[in-house]
Amino acid sequence: MNYKSLKSIVFSLVVAFMVIGFQSCSQDDEFSPETVKTRAKPVVTIAADSVISSSTTWSSTNDYLLQGKVWVKAPATLTIEAGTIVRGAYNQDLLKASALVITRGSQLIANGTATNPIILTADENHQFKGGWGGLVLLGDAQINQSPNQLIEGISTGEVPSGVDATYGTNVTTYNNQSSGTLRHVRVEYAGARIAEANELNAFTFGGVGSGTTVEYCQAYYGADDAFEFFGGRVNAKYLVATACDDDAFDFDFGYQGKIQFAVATIDAAQSYSSDPNGIECDNNGSGTDVTPYTHPVLSNLTIVGTSNGQIAGGGSPAGYLYNGARFRRYTQYTLVNSVIYGYPTGVWHNTAQSSTDSITIAYNVVASVPAGNEYVGFAANPPASNNLIRTATTLILNNPWGNPYTTNALKPIGAPANTAGYDINAVDSWFDDTEYKGAINKTGDNWLVEGEFDGWIRNW
Repeated sequence: MNYKSLKSIVFSLVVAFMVIGFQSCSQDDEFSPETVKTRAKPVVTIAADSVISSSTTWSSTNDYLLQGKVWVKAPATLTIEAGTIVRGAYNQDLLKASALVITRGSQLIANGTATNPIILTADENHQFKGGWGGLVLLGDAQINQSPNQLIEGISTGEVPSGVDATYGTNVTTYNNQSSGTLRHVRVEYAGARIAEANELNAFTFGGVGSGTTVEYCQAYYGADDAFEFFGGRVNAKYLVATACDDDAFDFDFGYQGKIQFAVATIDAAQSYSSDPNGIECDNNGSGTDVTPYTHPVLSNLTIVGTSNGQIAGGGSPAGYLYNGARFRRYTQYTLVNSVIYGYPTGVWHNTAQSSTDSITIAYNVVASVPAGNEYVGFAANPPASNNLIRTATTLILNNPWGNPYTTNALKPIGAPANTAGYDINAVDSWFDDTEYKGAINKTGDNWLVEGEFDGWIRNW
């Protein structure tokens, strides 16, 4: 054998081993795209009870590990660069659960992109519901409780000296206040519980003002609510709640913000709380007639349960989801242009508010499983204003039980879902004008699928 032939064989073997090695590494690292992308990044550890009191940037060249609660104190701004991963360490003492808390007067600028999202998650050894606390934003906007409430999920004994962990006022002065920007942000495995019915959520907003930007955010497998709003006026578009333990969207204490384009889905193989709802909305916990009334304005939501309303554990009754939407305890609400199905009860009107200026429910399409409980508590079933009853197969969606994060499932392809509804844009120009019901555009411009392909939405 001549030298050139030997050299050629050796070169071929080297290439083959390189390919085999590369494939092997790819299989070993197949935890998740973000794990692989950032394995070589240095980890910056942030000590428990750290207080950020001057403007700080967390760089995408690093990963960050929160060893406990980290507090951003006024007037500081914390900027998290696009593509940054922040992990919260697990603590068996849930009072000391890690969390990122943006206190009143400070700001968080978390401006991710579709291809470079900002990910807040549990540490790699505790990727389960409640593996860490979550993200908390606090502000001075109006609430219907006494001012300076302590946010749910945080104990006074765990707040460092000099840090104000309260939120909310009784005046309108701060309703337009900004707590910063959340764009293309995903919060995973959050919701550590410090006591019964006292948990952190994936995203917690306490008295947050309408100057805050919240767009393209996903709550993924959290142990309590996906998005909870305690008072305030913050608005949001393009929200995704994926298999969170309790409610996808929870409103309380005088919240009066606006939400458009939101999707909630359930993983039937998981266990959930004792009363898992797509929407839970209260004026306050005791249902008292206090102002400002809780009144979310909701348009173009798609809330999906399961094909038989059942789940692996938890529920009300046990083994079943509860309500697609439950409005109770003296709340007001506007719910229009939305599609709700796969829950034993569709929309439950369980509130003393009934005047025409306090309730607007129009052009919604609801299917309960079993049929017959689509609109409960209303004088008529369905209530007036073109609300419709359908089965899941006659909504009509492309694939009502398909995976919405990887396909065009949930896309409206026939009446009534693909027909025009309530002209919410004419009422309030903040809302986009739509010619369909639910969160997914009938034309094929599916922001869910685009999000998954680009990276900001995590598929289950």
